[in-house]
Amino acid sequence: MRRRELLRALAGVPLLRFPGQGQPRRQSPLGSRDLAFVERWSWAMGQAVRLRLFCGSVAAGAEAAQAAFAELRRVEALLSRFEEGSALSELNRQAGSGPWRAPTELLAVLSAAAKVRGMTGGAFDVAVEPLMRVWGFREPRETLPLPQEVAEAEAAVRAAVVLVGEGTIHLPARHTRLDLGGIGVGYGLDRAASVLRARGVGSALLEVSGDLIAMGAPPGQDGWAVDVVDSADPARRPLSVTLRDRALATSAARGATVRLGAVERGHLMDPRGDGRKSGARQATVVAPSALLADALSTAAVVSGRAAPGPVETWIFT
Repeated sequence: MRRRELLRALAGVPLLRFPGQGQPRRQSPLGSRDLAFVERWSWAMGQAVRLRLFCGSVAAGAEAAQAAFAELRRVEALLSRFEEGSALSELNRQAGSGPWRAPTELLAVLSAAAKVRGMTGGAFDVAVEPLMRVWGFREPRETLPLPQEVAEAEAAVRAAVVLVGEGTIHLPARHTRLDLGGIGVGYGLDRAASVLRARGVGSALLEVSGDLIAMGAPPGQDGWAVDVVDSADPARRPLSVTLRDRALATSAARGATVRLGAVERGHLMDPRGDGRKSGARQATVVAPSALLADALSTAAVVSGRAAPGPVETWIFT
């Protein structure tokens, strides 16, 4: 799940800025009551989490924030490749065996991932894990992988089949390994937003290191203002977006790299090849759900093409 844990190289260059928002109290547009502004920080999915919301009281807002953070951690425990006890880790251990009875949410996320894979012509593929491993993004290595190692990783990605059935998932090929880092954060944001809505929060902005979901708008405003920074040129005029009941995700090809001698590889690997080059430096996608924005921003960097579907895409070349 810690895809953007790999973005430590960008620690001094935030991908997002939030201009002119966050007053302690704002009058409700309906004039019926004042809304309290609450801001909380936490840690989930291996990354910093920032939540800003407007609620009837500070106490209610703080409780809602804690519930949202708990939901993010619950999703992490379910979908993380880094947690040995997660459902995803158990599924990877079942590769090459028969159908495995899986939690409903894992079934849903993998079904969504399959749809995005089809939409993007394979530019997004959760089966890319063998390529990530062979290039040293999982366990550090000091030498270039041998051509045979790369060929084996490519073959494992090509051979990967994910069969989602009634309550079961089957990975027929024993070398298949899945990583939900490019979609799990978005799913977690969607779930956390549902928790906030269930607690009566109608206006909130929840961010997990470059991915965010906007609920409603700050009182008296059209939406949440977000500036997306060019990671390669932070001084460049940012992309300004106003979000209301939409999600935004930004992915950067060089956010983290491995260097083996004179060879450097970025962490967004093309599952259709050996991971040598991304099609774009950075991509931002605005979509109806955080899951869709998350996955399509990854695919847009890999392919260098605008994401398909009911979304908006900005490519940084």
